[in-house]
Amino acid sequence: MKNIPLRIFILILIAGIIGIVGVSILTIDITVLSDTYNDIINDHTETLKTTSDIRSLMYKHQSIISKHISADNEQKFEEYEAAAGEIEVILKAEFSQFGEKMKGGEREQIYHEAYTSYLSYLSNSKTALNFSVAGQDKTANYYVVYVMDDSVRSVNEAFDRLDKYAEAEITSATEKMNSYIEFSTISAFTAIPVIAAAVIICSISCFKITSNLNSYKNKLEIDIINKNKALHEHDEKMLQLQNSTIIGMATLIESRDGDTGEHVKRTSVYVAMLAQAAKLEGYEVQTLTDSYIELLIKAAPLHDIGKIAVSDTILLKPSRLTQDEFEKMKYHALEGGRIVRNVIGGIGDEEYIGIASDVAAYHHEKWDGSGYNKGLSGTDIPLCARIMAIADVFDALISKRCYKEKYPLDEAFKIIGDSAGTHFDPTLTAIFLHIRPQIEAYLNSIKE
Repeated sequence: MKNIPLRIFILILIAGIIGIVGVSILTIDITVLSDTYNDIINDHTETLKTTSDIRSLMYKHQSIISKHISADNEQKFEEYEAAAGEIEVILKAEFSQFGEKMKGGEREQIYHEAYTSYLSYLSNSKTALNFSVAGQDKTANYYVVYVMDDSVRSVNEAFDRLDKYAEAEITSATEKMNSYIEFSTISAFTAIPVIAAAVIICSISCFKITSNLNSYKNKLEIDIINKNKALHEHDEKMLQLQNSTIIGMATLIESRDGDTGEHVKRTSVYVAMLAQAAKLEGYEVQTLTDSYIELLIKAAPLHDIGKIAVSDTILLKPSRLTQDEFEKMKYHALEGGRIVRNVIGGIGDEEYIGIASDVAAYHHEKWDGSGYNKGLSGTDIPLCARIMAIADVFDALISKRCYKEKYPLDEAFKIIGDSAGTHFDPTLTAIFLHIRPQIEAYLNSIKE
């Protein structure tokens, strides 16, 4: 030490002290930042699970109310009322516990918006049950499809905002962590040459800090991967719940005219068979992609959703409709397209809503332009509606309705074939007749 000039010794000593103090501060800051980040991740994960549970319970509750409306005896009424009551108790507890965690700031405001929409949903569900008990099924259906669904959508929108709020917190924490990592890494590698000559411990500490930073970075990447996986699973679950609700609504509407919902299932199968066969035949392959066919099959159950606007006196009439009654019946196609766009539009992507709306609005149009409501003809009729028209008419022919007996299969296929070029797309008709063995095999399988 005597051989080292005093000034150099002092500079090295100061550098060593600054290095040790700096490493200590960085270590503390990284630890605090890491703990904060973990708290944000855990809080978001818990919030995501709670909102997912509440969404699931509300969809389940809405489905039970729909089943109550379509029930046909007192025992089922009581069972569904009891089931709905049990879910309401659970929902109340979930919201209460969730509210305790959402104290302060924007999160509390968003929670109150969701809670207010939930209270509105609960009130409307009780109104729907009262109408159902009173035998006013049409009004009860209106509350389920329109009023209650609006409340559910409001709750979902509020929860989506909570998700985005949490994602913003995670993004901010991630950016701050990355900036600390970059700054600490640069500081460590800059300080090592300066302080190594004086303080060995400083070099060791810097090396350890760098190793810890890499560990934190790896943990950060793993946390982000897990978060994205959880969000993906959440989206898949919500999509399944939405599909179940849509199918339940379509089945409920079909059950008004005595059908148990089998028409919805059968026509979806015919649509799938015809669309896939048309693709293999090379017909309109630019439109008939795998994605388009998948969305069409999903949209098929909604083709008669507009019947909710048709009164029972017309829908269940066992004899021929008058001209005035038929005009009112025809309105269900346009009403179906409107319902899909305005009511279901908030829970599906744009392409799906477009296909579902076209299927509902135009499946009664005819190739020669004599259909309703727009009088479209030829390829001006959307492809999805042309496919749906064949499936819908065929199943109507082979099914017993309140106003007719079912046709034998041979006669039904003959009627479809004879209608090529007038009622139906001639190319699609030929393909439909070609897949008759597949259709008959399916019909035989559901009889067993």
